[in-house]
Amino acid sequence: MPRPRRARDIPLRFDDGFRGAIAMLVSVPFVVVAVLMLRGPKDDLGTALAWLCVSFTVFFVVYNAWTHLLLSREDARTVTRLVALQHRRGASTLSKALGLRSAEEWGVTAAATALVISIAAAVVGARDGGLLLPVLVLVTVASTWVSVVYAFALRYLRLHAAGERIDFGLDEEPEFGEFLSMAVMVSAVGALSGGTPRTRAGLTAVRVQTVVAFAFNTIVVAMAVSLITGLVTSS
Repeated sequence: MPRPRRARDIPLRFDDGFRGAIAMLVSVPFVVVAVLMLRGPKDDLGTALAWLCVSFTVFFVVYNAWTHLLLSREDARTVTRLVALQHRRGASTLSKALGLRSAEEWGVTAAATALVISIAAAVVGARDGGLLLPVLVLVTVASTWVSVVYAFALRYLRLHAAGERIDFGLDEEPEFGEFLSMAVMVSAVGALSGGTPRTRAGLTAVRVQTVVAFAFNTIVVAMAVSLITGLVTSS
C-alpha cells in the first residue's frame, strides 16, 4: 500500500525561487523582442537595449510586488512561522539555481544588472537609443535599488522570526512593514531607524546591507546618472 504524500509544510508561493521563476517567465517575452530586434535585417541596438530594460524592470516589479502582497496580506502568525522555518532550512533548490540563496547574492545581482545596463546604454549612445533609453535605464536602476531593499527586509523578517530579535520598541509583534521601513533607511542613508538588532546575526545583516547600499549608491547610481546625463546632452 503506497504511503500517503506529506502535505507541503511551506506553501510554494513562499519559495523565493518559485516567485523568481514566475517573474522570469513574465519577463521572457520582452527578452525575445530584444533578441528579434538584434537579429532583424537592420540591427537596432538602442531599441533592443530598451526592451532589455523593460524585461529587467518587469522581473523586479513582479517579484517585489508579489513578495510585498504575500507578506503583508497573509496572517502575521502564519508568516512568522513559515519564514522562521525557511530561515532554519536555508534556500530551496530552485532558489539556489536562480541565484536567490541570500540577500547578499540578490543585492549583488541587482547591482550588477543596473551597472551593466548603464554601461551598455553609454556604449550604444543616444544616437541609437534616443531619449527614451535614458528614461528606461533610470527606471531599471530604480527597480534594482528597490529589489535590494526588499531582499534585506525579507532577511530581517526571517532573522527576527527565527529568534534573532530586532527591537522596534512596539508593544505588539512587528510586521513586514516595519522591516521594510528599516531596510529603506539603511539603503537610503546608511543608518538604522526604528529597528535595533539585539543579536550578532542581525547586526551582521545590517552591516552587509550598509556595504551593499553604499556601493550601489556611490558607484551604480552615480555612474547611471552621469552616463544618462551624457546621453541626454549628446542627443
